[in-house]
Amino acid sequence: MTRFGRYLISEIIPLYFAGLAVLLLLLLGGFMLEVLADALSRGVAPGLMARYLLLKLPAAAMYGLPLALLFSALLGLSRLVQDSEVKAARMLGLGPGSFLAPVLMLGLIVSAVSFLNNEFVVPRAERAALEVEKDILLRSPDVVIEQGSFFTDALGRSIHIERLHPGGRFEGVTVIRPGGSRGPAEAIRAGSGHYLEEEGVWELSDISFRVYRNSRLLLDFAAEEATLPVQGLSAAAASIGDLAFLPLSELLARIDASRGNPLGPEYTALHRKAAEPLAATAFAVFALAVALFSFRRGVPLGLVSVMFLTFIYYATWSVFKLLGAQGTIAPWLAGWAPLLLYLGTGTVLLAWSWRR
Repeated sequence: MTRFGRYLISEIIPLYFAGLAVLLLLLLGGFMLEVLADALSRGVAPGLMARYLLLKLPAAAMYGLPLALLFSALLGLSRLVQDSEVKAARMLGLGPGSFLAPVLMLGLIVSAVSFLNNEFVVPRAERAALEVEKDILLRSPDVVIEQGSFFTDALGRSIHIERLHPGGRFEGVTVIRPGGSRGPAEAIRAGSGHYLEEEGVWELSDISFRVYRNSRLLLDFAAEEATLPVQGLSAAAASIGDLAFLPLSELLARIDASRGNPLGPEYTALHRKAAEPLAATAFAVFALAVALFSFRRGVPLGLVSVMFLTFIYYATWSVFKLLGAQGTIAPWLAGWAPLLLYLGTGTVLLAWSWRR
């Protein structure tokens, strides 16, 4: 690598680690509020919370590693434009290729690190974080229930209560144990019940119990009374919510189990696993293209513009991910559209700047 290439990277690297640290803190805060808000209100032990956040760090890095490069490359290269260092480099005879090679190499390195993190570190960390979450909910002394809403207990079962009465009595209880993409594994329906706070169990009556396998009814029987252990009931999910957190082998197995549904959320997750790490390389091209374009036009970027361009990716990524998971748009479009938006725009701007 040339001396000028090393200089470019040295300008971006400090900004990259600073931006990554800020993004990780924001993403970890989002995980904490989204997943454990109800448990925090009941006094979770600080040690368990710290362990949970540490295990969620790889998942935060899954999003933060590429996004931090977009922010740091835009900010670092715009600084070179504002201080006329790009002009000085051009006067010394350095062409756009002298800028592209080191920035593109940095993007490829970040993409490789991001892929390794997503495939080998995130799945294990997410499973461990799920166990810690269950442990937190099991240790929580309170049971939080609300009439007419679905809740999830520490064992991953979804529970719905139609009517609540004073004294811990209720009517119309539905308990569903999910079975992944194959539908529910078990379904319990009880006409009424009573919560025994000291024992941490529900006494149910007028019960129907159904067991399913591959969405087909396998067992159906009724009972007059039964006891259901319920601990750590909360509105938080007790299973891995984002299919992109799964390792590739398990994700392919789910695709096979879904019988090849072309609009299934598994296909969207598969495209995301390939596209999201490569976003760092697209960001490198886009940041250099924007910097050279602003140099040619004489309009330097400011911090607000850099933050706005970074936010645009996060917004489009969130929208397309949701639409793909719901089957509204094609999985390949949901996975690749945010990347192609930046790569296409960067390629056009870079080609224009190169010709000039």
